[in-house]
Amino acid sequence: MTQNKTLVYKKIPTGLPVAGEHLVIEDRPVEIDQAPQGGVVLELLYASFDPYLRGKMRDTSVKSYAPAFEVNDAIVNGCLGKVVKSDNSDFSEGDLVTGFLPIAEYVRLDKETIPKVNLRKVHNPHNLDLGLFLGPLGMPGLTAWSGLHQIGQPKKGETIFVSSAAGAVGQIVGQVAKREGLTVIGSVGDDAKLEFITKELGFDHGFNYKKESPQDAPPRLAPNGIYIYFENVGGSHLEAALTNTN
Repeated sequence: MTQNKTLVYKKIPTGLPVAGEHLVIEDRPVEIDQAPQGGVVLELLYASFDPYLRGKMRDTSVKSYAPAFEVNDAIVNGCLGKVVKSDNSDFSEGDLVTGFLPIAEYVRLDKETIPKVNLRKVHNPHNLDLGLFLGPLGMPGLTAWSGLHQIGQPKKGETIFVSSAAGAVGQIVGQVAKREGLTVIGSVGDDAKLEFITKELGFDHGFNYKKESPQDAPPRLAPNGIYIYFENVGGSHLEAALTNTN
């Protein structure tokens, strides 16, 4: 057995989680020299940390769109790893894979668990940075692409308003929309992020909602109205978008 450094959820936080109190790295034994029957052993290379994880750090009796973490269990999220042992014909040693996995140095998956964690191979013919497969080529990127195209159905010349525009999803939505000929407006929470979305990402307009309210900025920046609102935050942003949507 190998001692396996694992990120463990220890206690429900009341505010932001504190390292060493709510989240602790523990050594937990794991067998890595042989895969379980029909399963695999992975070495994790990258793990994603996303805002929604805080919402899972709650009492298990509180229901939401994502189930709560169990105290003393490993934190589970999107990860990328390498197969080091395999007894499964779909995966070979050395394959790069992604899935929703416990955040630890090594992960051992039996045959029944593999489909539950959506384990799949990563194909990287252009030798891209592997971290991209958890960002723009992972869950945030797929969320941005599918939301914009399947629901928004953008057309050249339209105006889109993106809340949380500097976030993992919002910044991809804005860049893709801009490439497709839309006028892109984004809201952010500080001036550094405002400069980032307008100067680096190419948003046409933006505003700091802590200085200018969501009720005032959209009609100023989009006097002809909004065609698509990409919702990331709710509240006053959603109300303002609905008021100004064509």
